[in-house]
Amino acid sequence: MIFIDTSAWYALLCERATQRPEATATFAEIEKGRFGAPVTTDYVLDETFTLLRQRVGSTPVARLSGLLRESPSIRRVRISEAVFEESLQLMLSHADKKWSFTDCTSFVTMRETHIVRAFTWDHKFAEAGFEVLPGGRT
Repeated sequence: MIFIDTSAWYALLCERATQRPEATATFAEIEKGRFGAPVTTDYVLDETFTLLRQRVGSTPVARLSGLLRESPSIRRVRISEAVFEESLQLMLSHADKKWSFTDCTSFVTMRETHIVRAFTWDHKFAEAGFEVLPGGRT
């Protein structure tokens, strides 16, 4: 399995994103099953929908919504109360890191589902010990 983070969704759906060609190529490989089933969370989608809407409008939000509805392989995980609490503890126990709460929910979800790789440009995933594709440079 591979975890898809906000930065990857944004790069994939924002036409002016500099990482768009690389995001499109990586997502094509994911769709072929190269890295296993794609997984994302409701918190990541909340963050992505909001970011897309505020920066580029509702069209990419509608495109992502359609992609999520049409894809038989993208797994959406809802953050449970237990994951919420564990994520809060992770955030509080790593005060030296600039991890957002959504980042922490992603990390906990990845650990619970044994996902070791994330599709992201967010260096915090590598900082938390995960492999990142295509390189996590932000």
